[in-house]
Formats: sequence, C-alpha cells, structure tokens
Amino acid sequence: ELFPTSLNASSAREKQRLVVLGSGWGATALLRSIDTSKYDVTLVSPRNYFLMTALLPGVTVGTVEARSVITPIRELLPNGTRGAHSRFFEATALSVDPVRRTVKCRDDSAVQSKNPDFEVKYDKLVLAVGAPCSTFDVPGVREHAFFLKEVEDALGIRRRLGDMLESAQLPCTTAEESQRFTSVVIVGGGPTGVEFAAELEDFLEEDVVRLYPELQGQPKITVIHNTDHILNSYDRRISEYAKENFTRKNIDVRTGQTVVAVEQGGVIAVDNKTKVKSFIPCGVCVWATGLSKYPLIGSLQKILGQPQLRGLAVDSYLKVQGVPDGSIYALGDCADMRMEGAKMMDHAHKLFKEADVDKSGNIDLKELQDLLTKVRQKFPQTQEVLKKDNVQEIFDKADANKSGTLCLGQFIRALEVADSNMRSLPTTAQVAAQQGLYLGTSLNSIANCIDDDDAPASHSPPKFQYKHMGRFTTLGGEEAAAELPGDAVSTGFGTMMLWYAVYASEQISWRNRFLVLSDWTKKSIFGRDPSRI
Repeated sequence: ELFPTSLNASSAREKQRLVVLGSGWGATALLRSIDTSKYDVTLVSPRNYFLMTALLPGVTVGTVEARSVITPIRELLPNGTRGAHSRFFEATALSVDPVRRTVKCRDDSAVQSKNPDFEVKYDKLVLAVGAPCSTFDVPGVREHAFFLKEVEDALGIRRRLGDMLESAQLPCTTAEESQRFTSVVIVGGGPTGVEFAAELEDFLEEDVVRLYPELQGQPKITVIHNTDHILNSYDRRISEYAKENFTRKNIDVRTGQTVVAVEQGGVIAVDNKTKVKSFIPCGVCVWATGLSKYPLIGSLQKILGQPQLRGLAVDSYLKVQGVPDGSIYALGDCADMRMEGAKMMDHAHKLFKEADVDKSGNIDLKELQDLLTKVRQKFPQTQEVLKKDNVQEIFDKADANKSGTLCLGQFIRALEVADSNMRSLPTTAQVAAQQGLYLGTSLNSIANCIDDDDAPASHSPPKFQYKHMGRFTTLGGEEAAAELPGDAVSTGFGTMMLWYAVYASEQISWRNRFLVLSDWTKKSIFGRDPSRI
C-alpha cells in the first residue's frame, strides 16, 4: 500500500491527502504555498525537476547551460527531503477515477519494477500537467521538426545546429547542400519562436562568424507565422518593433503563411491570401506554435462529460467542472478558465465620455480604436478584438445608419460585441504561477475552516483574479521589448538590462541564480561553446 493506514483514514479532523500532478510553474507555486500541517502532499510527475522555461531558447545555442535552468523537484517539496509531510513519485499519470478518488500511474523510466503500474489515492487532486505541442495534423512535423518545450528539445536543437555547421564546411559538401544545412526555419512567430530566432541570430553573429569564417554570410533564419503580425498577442507597438528589428538583422519574416508539410530537407508553406505554395529548404525546422492536450486530460473530459477542448473547464475557484464533490482542481496550461472581469457595457457612459476626445457627442472609428487600446489592461477582452484587427468590423455593425460615427446607443452595441470576446486566460507561466499560489492559499483556508468549529459552513475563499504584471520578449543584439502594467511599452538596450535583472531575480533558488549569472558572464567573456556532445 502506498500510504500508511493513518493517511488512508480521511476524517474531517485528519490531514487530507493532496495529490499534485506535474512539476511546472503552477505545481511548484502551489508547493511553496501549501501548509503541510494541513495536508499530506504527494507530487507525481514524469520529470524530477522544475524547468525555467523562459530561458529555454538560450539553452539551444549555449547562452545558458541546461542544468542552470532546472531545479531538482525534491528540493522544492514542502519541508524539503527531510520532512515526512510530502513525497515525490517520478511517474506518468495515466487516468483519474473521480468516484474512487484514485490516480493510476506508471513508471515509464528505463529502470522499472516487474509491475510498473500503481495507484495513488487522494482527497484533493490538482492537475498541473501542462500541455504538449500541437502539430495541427501537419504531415512530417513529428518526424522532421524539433519542438521547443522541454530541456531535451533544446539540447536536441543544439546538437543539430552543431552538426549542420560542421557538415556545411566539409569538402564533400556542395554549395547547395551547405546553404541548406545552414538555413533554419522557425514555424511560429509567438514568444518562443521569436526568442529562439533572437538567440540564434546572436549565436551566428557573435560566435559562428568567429569559429566558422568560411560560412560567413551564409546562415539564414526564416520565421513563418500564419497571421499578419509576429507577436500578435502583444501590444501592436511591440509587434511592429520586433518586425523592424528582425528585418534589420536580415531575418526573413514571412507572415500570413501556413506550413502545410515538413520534409527531410525543408518545409512547404502556403500564402493564406494567394494560396501559392513555396518550398523553403532548411537544415533544421523548429516547430514553435500551438498547444494540444495530454491523453489524461482528454480521458477525464470524457468521464466528466466536458467538451473536448484543449483544457479542462474550471470555475473561478479552479475547481474542475462536473466533479460533484469538488475534489479535483486544474491550473496552468491544462486548464481552461474563462476571463472574469468588468464588462465594458457596465461602464458605457464613462467610457463614452472618455472616448469622445473632440467632445462632438459621437465616436468615430479612430476614437473607438484608441479607447480599446487604452483600456485593454483593465478590460482584457479588448485584446482579442485588437489582435484580430476587427475593430472596423465591430464599428460597422454598430453603425447601423452608416453615418461614420456612433451615438451612445450604437457605442453600447459595439461594447456588447467587444465584451463577447471574454476568453480563456493565456497559457503563460505567469498565469500558472499565480494560479498555483492562489490555490495553495485557498486550500489552506479551506482546511482552516474545517478545523475551526466557529467558521461558517458556507465560507469559501475568494475567486481567482489574474493580475497581468507585464511581459518581456528578447529580440537579440542586447535588445528586448516589454509590455508594462498600464498602457506602457519599453524597447531597446535598457529593456534588455531590465530583462536580465528580472529573470535573475525570478530564479527559483540561489543555486540557479548563481549558475545563470555565471553562464551569462562566461558567454560575454568567452563566447558560446558550439561543441556537440
């Protein structure tokens, strides 16, 4: 039996069994906030470390080393490895039985017992397993492309880059082959794709030209994105700045194109407007777009009668919907939580006055555009409107008499359409970490109420509220861009220095902080190491 008898008996006065699946941002934030005097904690994950995902693009070229961005998960268990209140199992969760309150797990490692399957019982279960990359059923992706989601992916890319650089300058390699070997195609112009392109460009400009002089001017980077702007989830000013920055560095940014196949020596892309196909040769293709879901999530959705969406539907308390006893929670990339916040319609009169800059008593298209941009932090639903560039469409629908301006009533109809874009929270580390901290605090509060005879039975913790703290993206050449709280953006060298400071402070331990700072220092003094090991 996995647990002592004292742990299997679960009365209101005994510590409950809390099982957490996953070892990412959400899970570790929960571990650091949970009260182990209230819960016996068990963590289950197929990897026995936490990964600082923001620095993963740097691992692909040696800006930082792999072990600098990971932390042994056992060091993060509540009370450390010496405590009796927490335990870790390196295993994959296969299925959940909400009726029996059990999780079926399997040891998928190279060293296995005769029977690698086992069950873990729980009183409360937290799903924080993240989400795998999606191929969108594009042929050849799994066979010929690299993902950039795990440490193994980054190390695989690093080895491939070293291999293709060495092969490109061999006497037996033709000029055409050499050009293909030194060409990299990145599918996806989101944060991961852009930051990898930036790291790769720095590697080529700072190290490859020095170590492979015969290849100077030959390597080529191509970024393919299926919408009209890279970083389209960011502020438009950052998107445009990133495009201009990459253009100056001769990075080929192809927007409005969709990759329909990945082959051994390149990718096939289709222009979304003209439908013209093109073949782009490359030595390595990095697939950095889209998320899917693990079979565990799909099977639980089926059991609970939830729609087969990317994540489990959760309520404002992160409880998985459809579980009668409310014993299962989900957070991070495997959860689908709809944004809750103020509706613009409830503030229509105030917003109308704010938008009517010229005091004409009507709102034109530019005034509506400016208003939505200005309030996008307070009303996150506007971000979807701005991202899809459909402000004009909303304006035209509301402008029933085609006067070119909106009166108050028409303005309210426009806000109603914009409010309909209340969408899921973004799949970012920032969201997962906030959810993990919230859930740990929430579970502590629930346990305290159980222990307190005077606490009202109806007491419940506050709803989860996501607070956007801003975000960065690196652009290479010691430049970065940042969305700051409010409507401010920052770009350039100073922003990159801020990025260094923030991510040094965000390291989960002093050990990692020291290792990362050492790697950055070594890179600045000695350059990156292209050795293929």
